[in-house]
Amino acid sequence: MPCLESVQAQGDVLAKHLLMDGCSRDGTIDVLRGYQQVAPKLFWISEADRGQANALNKALAQVDTEYFGWLNADDCYVENGLSRLADARLRLGSEAPVIIYGDYQVINEKGEILRHRRQPSFNYFDCVYGYLTVQNNAALFHTETVRAAGGFDEMMSFAMDYDLVAKVANRGSVYHVREYIGQFRLHGLAKTATLQEVCMAETAVIRSRYGIKPAAMQRIWMLIAKFRVGLRMAREGCLGCRLGFARH
Repeated sequence: MPCLESVQAQGDVLAKHLLMDGCSRDGTIDVLRGYQQVAPKLFWISEADRGQANALNKALAQVDTEYFGWLNADDCYVENGLSRLADARLRLGSEAPVIIYGDYQVINEKGEILRHRRQPSFNYFDCVYGYLTVQNNAALFHTETVRAAGGFDEMMSFAMDYDLVAKVANRGSVYHVREYIGQFRLHGLAKTATLQEVCMAETAVIRSRYGIKPAAMQRIWMLIAKFRVGLRMAREGCLGCRLGFARH
């Protein structure tokens, strides 16, 4: 429910809310039927899929707006989060970045804010080798660019978001909005906490796909990228919230 409520609370900037359900049998369908009565922008489909990336591609096929974003079921948008990204798009005029992203917060199971995460400005090399600058809970993606790039990789079970950023970000500009947009929920059952080996394996695939050749130099590229990211975070005021002496 917090995820649903946070999306519907985004106001007029929200054109449509597509929700993909993989034939849940835990009462989710009853919740959706009830919630749809007060959320006219909510459209949901419950059917078998071949995993999260496949479900995301099904939703992508139905998107009819210039940009789209997506949330995992545990995550949320902050109040007016999408409006901040939409306003940035308007300010850019004829320029249409392939990704517009902002900062995010880490919350616990109760929705209490644990940490703030100011993100650094985007650099493609550093993103591929050092740090995933764009979090999907705080970003909008240019729809046609994502489709042209092939959408979500259905062979991936964890890092399809990382792969999407890497395959799309080199097709145009990436714009950073220095405001909080989304919230990532941290708890023991989250995929991030339970699939670390899968994460590492799929990240290695991404770096081989989009990184600099030869692959034998990958460890060196990683060290360089992480050093560069650290310097940029320090210069742009992103380190304080990570080191614990600044909360915002």
